[in-house]
Amino acid sequence: MREIEREIFQQLGEAGETTEREMLDASVGQITNLVVVAMKNFCSSEAILNRACLVLHNLSLNEAYHGTLLWTPNCYQMLEWCIGNYPHDHVLQQSAGGTLQRLNATLSANEELRVRFTHSIRAQQQHSLELARQEAVYLQEQHLEQQQQQNMDSS
Repeated sequence: MREIEREIFQQLGEAGETTEREMLDASVGQITNLVVVAMKNFCSSEAILNRACLVLHNLSLNEAYHGTLLWTPNCYQMLEWCIGNYPHDHVLQQSAGGTLQRLNATLSANEELRVRFTHSIRAQQQHSLELARQEAVYLQEQHLEQQQQQNMDSS
């Protein structure tokens, strides 16, 4: 009986390791996206950015995840932004810098990927500019409506 139990526990242990890896593989896109969203929403929190850069750093240690990191909107830019805005946080500098170095090595090894990535960055920048333009138009329209309302009230 003990031999059977030992064999079952051994098989369960192996299944657990495989399942953990499969779960990470299946969730890496969602994890990366959530981390980047948190970085954008809490960009004034050095502690959150520090931990977020560590998560991205750990993901970047697996070359299979480089594509996910590169194609997650604003991931690359947020890493660059963190380096520029938190120069005295050495852990953040090392983790974000190491991640960018690995991603750049992947990009430099594949010209087609590099071209696609450059186009993707440009498209993201254009989208951001368009959103900013729409917000400016909306704010201007609100301001005009307020002025018109004030003119009507004073008449």
